[in-house]
Amino acid sequence: MDDRAGGYTEYGFTAEFYDHVVPYRERQDVAFFVELAREAGGPVLEVGCGTGRVLIPTARAGFEIVGLDLSPSMLAVCRESLAQEPAEVQARVELVEGDMRDFDLGR
Repeated sequence: MDDRAGGYTEYGFTAEFYDHVVPYRERQDVAFFVELAREAGGPVLEVGCGTGRVLIPTARAGFEIVGLDLSPSMLAVCRESLAQEPAEVQARVELVEGDMRDFDLGR
């Protein structure tokens, strides 16, 4: 894996704790991003979707969303959280493992 990612993919053990760290747990930006999706009318691409902190609420709000992230560990946490959501929310989400610096979703 490309080391220009600053070790992001090597620190998989942090993924399970990410949503519990104060700067991320207490951020008030989710509503802002959901509103942007509403204004755009979807679909949405979230680059660096991580654990789904923004992605899942966006899907709950009724928008199709593709989440792109380099870390398999972060995406695994996202998949676990997404599995707890109703089928209609899950159906709105596509998760892609890839590097935000160079990706092609084919659309």
